Amino acid sequence: MNTIPSVRILHLEDDPDDAELISLRLRKEGLACEMTRVETRAAFQSALEGSRFDLVLADYRLPGFEGTSALKIVRDKFPGLPFIFSPARWAMNSRWKH
Repeated sequence: MNTIPSVRILHLEDDPDDAELISLRLRKEGLACEMTRVETRAAFQSALEGSRFDLVLADYRLPGFEGTSALKIVRDKFPGLPFIFSPARWAMNSRWKH
């Protein structure tokens, strides 16, 4: 039996509740994923350098670290790594509700 490998996601998000909402929604939609959540620039850079990811999800605004800065880091060091801004509002949007 073939199993689909989990998508390894680096999630830059400062709010654990928002991160959980997004994780639950992705799983509910059938995406097998391994989420690694980080909150700071240092943790983001360390995770990128220490692990391999298939996708980056990033909140647009975090205290002391803008999502656009995270995008620049990814584009400079890992140009082929997909990057999606993921404000928690999309997880709460009515089209995503049960």
